Amino acid sequence: MGDNYIDTGVNWGYTGARLSDSIDPSVVIAIVAMALLIIFTGYLIIYNVFQTSVAGDIRFYGLLKTIGTTPRQLRRIIRLQALVLSAAGIPVGLVIGWFIGGQLTPVIVSRLNGVMPLTSVNPLIFVIAALFALFTVLLSCRRPGRMAAKVSPVEAVRYTEGQVKTRTKGRRARKVNPFTMAWANLGRNKGKTTVTILALSLAVVLLTVTVNFTGGFDMDKYVSSFTASDFIVADAAKFQTSSLIFADDMDVPQSAMDEIRAQGGITGEGVVYGQTSQALEYITEDYFRQIHERFYSPEQMDNLIRLTARNEEGLLAASVQISGMSAFALDHLTVLEGDLSALYEPGSRAIAAVYSEDDYGNADLDSHWAKLGDTATLRYVEETECYDPDTGEVYGSYEDVPDGADYAERPVEYRDVEYTVAALVTVPSALSYRYYGSDEFILNDQTFVQDTGTDSIMYYAFDTSDETNAAMETFLADYTENVNPELDYESKATYAGEFEGMRSMFLLLGGALSFIVGLVGVLNFFNAVLTGIISRRRELAVLQTVGMTGRQLRAMLACEGLLYALGAAGLALLLTVVLGPAAFRAVEGLFWFFTYHLELTPFLLVIPLFALLGVGIPILTSRASEKHTVVERLRED
Repeated sequence: MGDNYIDTGVNWGYTGARLSDSIDPSVVIAIVAMALLIIFTGYLIIYNVFQTSVAGDIRFYGLLKTIGTTPRQLRRIIRLQALVLSAAGIPVGLVIGWFIGGQLTPVIVSRLNGVMPLTSVNPLIFVIAALFALFTVLLSCRRPGRMAAKVSPVEAVRYTEGQVKTRTKGRRARKVNPFTMAWANLGRNKGKTTVTILALSLAVVLLTVTVNFTGGFDMDKYVSSFTASDFIVADAAKFQTSSLIFADDMDVPQSAMDEIRAQGGITGEGVVYGQTSQALEYITEDYFRQIHERFYSPEQMDNLIRLTARNEEGLLAASVQISGMSAFALDHLTVLEGDLSALYEPGSRAIAAVYSEDDYGNADLDSHWAKLGDTATLRYVEETECYDPDTGEVYGSYEDVPDGADYAERPVEYRDVEYTVAALVTVPSALSYRYYGSDEFILNDQTFVQDTGTDSIMYYAFDTSDETNAAMETFLADYTENVNPELDYESKATYAGEFEGMRSMFLLLGGALSFIVGLVGVLNFFNAVLTGIISRRRELAVLQTVGMTGRQLRAMLACEGLLYALGAAGLALLLTVVLGPAAFRAVEGLFWFFTYHLELTPFLLVIPLFALLGVGIPILTSRASEKHTVVERLRED
């Protein structure tokens, strides 16, 4: 195959390259925002753990101050605690991460063409991951360390979480009940409340984003891009090496089509004839440069033009790709302008000019010179001769060209046939040559056979009824494997299975990430609620001494947990609805078969879980504390 052809295909390993080709500021912002969302979620979780831990031990730090511990020493104590925890947690995390990565890597690379699975043990990977985790931990414990260092010994001994200054002047009396007390308690430490709600909501947002991401993959878009009918049969080399130029020995024999028809259930069928003889068009030098500039440097382009034959009008010769399509295949073309009706007429001299399109199905209107109503003159070459482009000396056949000599090739026996451009179209990749580099045209099947002199069938495409689809799939799998291995086939079921495998890959990765973040979020929530109750155990005991019943106390604590869950739900919903469309614009830039649909199912499943935990944890904790008498709880340090 010549250098001026491009083989088309899909390799998910180059998704990033697809983004770099069409990047814009909004896409960059969305991707950066998603990365920051994940990092910020991890930071908040670690920060909240240290904050609640310091709040629970604030009296201990106050006592240390009474015996002369300096604020700097207190910050160092908390930092050392973080380092000790990191020394135990980071190695465990690295091992677990390496193990999970080793299990997930084969799943990922199985969807990437030409990529071998490899689980690396490069020490640099572990060092960078450990340093990043350590940096996050040290950053997260800075503010809790300052909080412990600033508190005075007297304040620490009398500390109850989130003390606020009371203002009685002009304050209206209002009814006090467990709910109002719970609301007031959340307002006592606005920082902790905000961080806890934010950490929980981000976990929900990540889970919702993951489900929306995998749910947005449109199988119809994906399958329709690779196949036009239920089944397509062709030479195996055509499917396995699509860059191989179609030749006479790659045609689909009539006997194979007869055997396929004998299975029954075919509801529609057609063929695509492939070009095996040379055909030329003559174009201007400017257009010649336009269609070849992607393949050659300016110097190479000048030399190519020097070695290209011209016709009497001085136009440059360029090869063309012609297909002959029956009515079934013509039905699958997308008409940009004009009408295909003339191509359905046997012997018609109507022709369709093929325009290229991007992955999103948008036609490139600069990819062809032919416009509606133009006359396209194609030269069918029967014999050529080689000659010296500088001296004009004729060599004859290629074998007569002296070694190392430059030569050009021109037709000496040919037929010129004029066609009228009846339509501008795009062709499904499944019915195309699957490589490009020349202008393409489509003829009626009978006209193609008559004018080109070839009847080689490149594709046999057909649809089947739903009842016989599975049986045909089974037959073709056996037929192309055992009976006629020179042939192969593609089907919608094949690409649907490939699509599901790819979607499962992303679902697995996103689900693993969401599970980890969600689990840590739940544990963080558990820690925040539990630590808040423990740090206020004396205060709660005092409330009981002044007449608050155990049932009222449990109701107040349950309302606090429920308010946390509702706050996280509201914030998560707001972030999902507001930021979702912007974030998924980046995804649509990466995956042409993605269609964004807002899906709130994960939100509706996770929030009740948080609400259950928010109500259940305080109730269970208060029941456990009730095993001790009020006097015993008042005497606790």
